[in-house]
Amino acid sequence: MKNLNILQNEKVKQLHQTVIETIHKAKIITKNHLNTEEESLTLGEKFSDIVFNIGSSWAPIFFFTTVVITWVLFNLSVSEKYRFDPYPFLLMTFLLAGIAAVQAPFIMMSQYRNSLKNSKKLALNLKVEKEILTLHQSITVSIEQQLQQVHENQIATIKLLNELHVKYDKPGQVVKPDHTQSPVVA
Repeated sequence: MKNLNILQNEKVKQLHQTVIETIHKAKIITKNHLNTEEESLTLGEKFSDIVFNIGSSWAPIFFFTTVVITWVLFNLSVSEKYRFDPYPFLLMTFLLAGIAAVQAPFIMMSQYRNSLKNSKKLALNLKVEKEILTLHQSITVSIEQQLQQVHENQIATIKLLNELHVKYDKPGQVVKPDHTQSPVVA
């Protein structure tokens, strides 16, 4: 029996070591993915990240809406002498088209950078998920092995009890359990 307990303790220690190694590997995976991306960015990639962060918020939309409304109201409400862009607002249309032409490549670059970052995050998540599944499987196998060992211990104990019963009890005598005494736990 003592040998079985020692064997079970060794298996538990091995399982703990496997868990620790798997967790350590997951930390290494996350550190490697996060650090390499931040260190190897070019100036253009950094700029496209800044454009994406600013352009994907409501601030530029509110800013340009305010500028256009102010432009239109100013040119409609002042006298003709002070209007710098009369009604069809050709200057404003030209400026907005120029801004859109310059802004489009930056938006495309920032979307490309964002898709690269998302694909790296997805790869990282898949690797961590794989490690978690491996850990889960190893724990399941260990639990199954421990249950099998417990089952074998129970069979050996029952066999031993039967041998003791045959050896020490008289044939035909029924042994009734004594419920007044509490069981001894070793």
